[in-house]
Amino acid sequence: MIQLMRVDGRLIHGMVAVTWCGVYKPTVLVVVNDEAANDELHKTTLKLAKPAGVSKCLVWDMNKAIEKLNGSKYDKEKVFISVATVEDAYKLANACSKIQHINIGPEVDGTNGRVTTGKQEISDGVYINEEKYKLLKELHDSGKEVFAQITTAMPKVEWDDIAKKFE
Repeated sequence: MIQLMRVDGRLIHGMVAVTWCGVYKPTVLVVVNDEAANDELHKTTLKLAKPAGVSKCLVWDMNKAIEKLNGSKYDKEKVFISVATVEDAYKLANACSKIQHINIGPEVDGTNGRVTTGKQEISDGVYINEEKYKLLKELHDSGKEVFAQITTAMPKVEWDDIAKKFE
């Protein structure tokens, strides 16, 4: 069962490993990122960040993730997915109906870090622009839960509150 897909430009880091995985207690952590999946050093580094209690950390490119997550192999596992961008979340969620809950965390822009120019803050430290909003709105309108939240201890920003920022 896919518990949650989180957008976070850092993919796996302290917040994902400790906070999110601590609450959701997944058995499988799946990182979906084409660059990381095709870079052995990056893939190894991500796998080394696997939190205690998580049985497997898998790093897949988008095509492999779509294929594997649409199969039945992971249906009895508790799966937590991490993607770097709203665009990746959009593509994966549209291709995999099992993804029903999408958490928007902070994206990062290459070497520029967290870019806020031309974007609306939808939660503490989470910024998106109009194009990303439209993608997320489409996911929400298809029946998926879309929300923003930096950590599980912080308030959850529901879709209606996100949408108000773009009206």
